[in-house]
Amino acid sequence: MEHKSLKALQEIEDFIEDPPSTSRIIDIDPKTAKVLLDERNKGNRPPKPNKVQQFSADIAINRWGLTGDTIKFGSDGRLLDGQNRLAACVRSDKNLRTHVVFNIDPGLFGRMDIGKPRNAADVLHIAGYKYASTLASAVRWAYLIDTNPNNRDTLGPDFVLSLVKNKYPDIEGFLSRGRTINKQYAHPAGQAAALLYKFSKSDVNKCTDFYDAWMTGKRNGLYQIIDTMQALLHSLKVNNNGRIHELVRASTIIKAWNIFKLGQKGSLAQLQAATNSPIEKIG
Repeated sequence: MEHKSLKALQEIEDFIEDPPSTSRIIDIDPKTAKVLLDERNKGNRPPKPNKVQQFSADIAINRWGLTGDTIKFGSDGRLLDGQNRLAACVRSDKNLRTHVVFNIDPGLFGRMDIGKPRNAADVLHIAGYKYASTLASAVRWAYLIDTNPNNRDTLGPDFVLSLVKNKYPDIEGFLSRGRTINKQYAHPAGQAAALLYKFSKSDVNKCTDFYDAWMTGKRNGLYQIIDTMQALLHSLKVNNNGRIHELVRASTIIKAWNIFKLGQKGSLAQLQAATNSPIEKIG
C-alpha cells in the first residue's frame, strides 16, 4: 500500500503483518483513519451516524481519552471493530489516541463485545449477505413458521447465520419480492419474503401468480380473495393507529393463500376469522 508518510498507518500495517500479543496505544491521525476505513473496512456492519456524531463531538472538544476500548483488526487484516470511532476521527479532523489489537479471528465477530447491540443483521452483513436486515427477519419468520409462530424468543445472531447457511440457503431469492411488497404496501419486507418463500415450497407457480396478483391489484374471479386480503390489512392498519400485529398479518395472508391455492373464491368473513385464530398451516 502507498501512504508511507503516515506514521500511524505504517505502524498499524506493520503490526497487521507481525501482530503483537498485546494491545498497542497508537495516535491515529484523520488521514490514517480515512485510509483504514477505505481499505480495511470491508464487509463490516453498517456505520451508526448517531454514534459517529457523538464521538466526533467528544474528540473535537478533547473529551476523548484512553478508556480501554480497542480498535480491532482481524488476522486477515480487516477492520473488525472501531469503524465509528475512526469515522469520528475523520469527521472531527483531530487525532484519536486509542488501544489497538491485532490478529483477531474474524470468525469470532458474532461473539465480539457481546454486551453491545450487535444483532443478527450485523452478523449477516459481516458475512457478506445483501439486504442483511431483511434476510434476518425473513429467516426468523421462516423458522417460526416451521416451529412455533407464537414463539417470541429472540434468535441468536450465530443461530440465524447457521439457519441461512444450512436450512434456508435459497430464501435470499425472495428478498427482492418482500422489499417490493414493503415499498408498495408497507408490510414488513422480511415477513413477506418468508411467506412467499414458504408458499413457493408448496406451489411455485401459484406463488408467482399470487404475488403478481397482489402487486397488480387483480380482483377478478379467484384473485378476488387477494384483493380482499389487502383491503382488510389496510383497514386493520387504519383502525389501529397504523399498526398490525405481526401474527394477525401473517394469519391473514396465509389464510388468503390457502383459499387461493385451493381454487376457491373465499370471503371477507373467512379472512376476518383468521385474524382472531391461530395461524393455519400453509397449504
